[in-house]
Amino acid sequence: NHEILQVQLKHFQKNLDEAITNRYYKIVFIHGVGNGRLKQELVGILKEYKNELTYRDGDYKKYGFGATEVIIKSA
Repeated sequence: NHEILQVQLKHFQKNLDEAITNRYYKIVFIHGVGNGRLKQELVGILKEYKNELTYRDGDYKKYGFGATEVIIKSA
């Protein structure tokens, strides 16, 4: 399970960095509901970017309960 989590976090970090570099307005990460471990890890990483972005739960109607929407602040 630890190895799977590390692969997921690496993929998340790569896509987050790409979104910031390419000046995306927003990106939605689907992490599922599960026991919440992946979401906790994602939020921990997102908190390190507090000056560059904000985040919130994704639209429940669109993504269900297992998504986080990241809004990237413009430069």
